[in-house]
Amino acid sequence: MDSIKKNISSYITTSSPGERVSVFGCCLGTFCVLIMFLNLFKGSTSRGLWTDRLCKLNIIVIGVSLLTTKYGIPLGCYPAIFISGLDVIVCSLYCLQAVYSLLLDSVKTIISAFLSLLIAALAFLYGQALLETVPGSW
Repeated sequence: MDSIKKNISSYITTSSPGERVSVFGCCLGTFCVLIMFLNLFKGSTSRGLWTDRLCKLNIIVIGVSLLTTKYGIPLGCYPAIFISGLDVIVCSLYCLQAVYSLLLDSVKTIISAFLSLLIAALAFLYGQALLETVPGSW
């Protein structure tokens, strides 16, 4: 992980802003295409529709920003800056929701495992008590 950080930081310091826009824009666009492809296999949920729309919007804005960067029109980068900020907010909220869901599911699983074990222990003790009340040698 440390080597990846070093490679990214060295790339950021040695490359020009135009190169970084191209590389990071293409990477972001590739992830958006991958997410859209993976959403094809899901049912049409509201989250799937939102991510699909956001990915399509990202791809359009990335294309426009790459073209405006190539032709030297800096005004075309403002929509991409806005969408990048929106991506950061939406993905951060999605990450927080996933972590919350993971923690909540873990707590539910631990509680259900404890209750299942408690029921099993009570059933064992109940069965043992019943065996002691029945006449005969067990």
